[in-house]
Amino acid sequence: MAQNTPPPMPQGPPHAMAAAHMTAPQQMQQFPPPAQQAPHPPVPAAQLGGQVGGGNAGFGRVLLSEWTKIRTVRSTMWTLAVIVLLIVGLGILLAGTVNPKPKDDYVSIALIGVIIAQLAAATLGVLTISAEYTTGMIRTTLTAYPRRIQVLAAKGVVFAGLMFVVGLVTIGLTAVLGRAMLTSRIGEPEIGAHLLRSVLGGSLYLAVIGLFGLGLGVLIRHSAGAITALMGAILLPMIIGPFLPHSVGSKVMEYSPMFALARLIGESDKGSGPGPWPSLLLIACYAAIALIAGGIRLRSRDV
Repeated sequence: MAQNTPPPMPQGPPHAMAAAHMTAPQQMQQFPPPAQQAPHPPVPAAQLGGQVGGGNAGFGRVLLSEWTKIRTVRSTMWTLAVIVLLIVGLGILLAGTVNPKPKDDYVSIALIGVIIAQLAAATLGVLTISAEYTTGMIRTTLTAYPRRIQVLAAKGVVFAGLMFVVGLVTIGLTAVLGRAMLTSRIGEPEIGAHLLRSVLGGSLYLAVIGLFGLGLGVLIRHSAGAITALMGAILLPMIIGPFLPHSVGSKVMEYSPMFALARLIGESDKGSGPGPWPSLLLIACYAAIALIAGGIRLRSRDV
């Protein structure tokens, strides 16, 4: 006679065996499903000027950012120091060693250093934008503020303002001291219209030629290439002009940056060609063309 064999007991942990004898509603009541995690609210991106992503930051914020960058870069301080040394140092040196004649232009002699200092000012304009391309900082700048034309405008305003102030102080000081030393009237230097025009015009010229460099820098995006092109635009017309036919060579020299600077700091009624202020306006047109071309490339091409 066969013995009744009891059914095998389920194996496993106690809670698993208890769950095996429960119906589905009992299981749901005993072991409720894990609560669904509520989605986290979206974390806003880094804000700049109260707007997500910083794209709508005020233009004043961009100006402040560019001012912070240009004054904290070591090359800016060194270049400005070279500009001051060239203008003031050469002016005082020549004023103390040259024996001028009564008909000599005393202001032009005192401001001879501006001719060399313009190369440093133009180079600084190039480095203001090309250094960011070299280091890759331009990507951070345009990510924080995607309005590229306004970024370029902010750089131009900050640079031109800085260069004008530095030029106004150094050129004004050098012109007054140099003229006083050359005329042996250190106590009461004569300040006339020619001196005021030389100081104001020379300061504006340094700012404008620097903007020309800034435009070439954003257009070429390479420091060495932009500086080479800039030096060629400043120096080449005065070098090749005398070797060209007279009618062509004279026009090449008269419409060059170097000629404009000579008009601004020298006697304006000598020789042919445009006057001081038309010459400065011409160089400003060169700078505007370079900045517009650079702005078009900045807006249409990736960094």
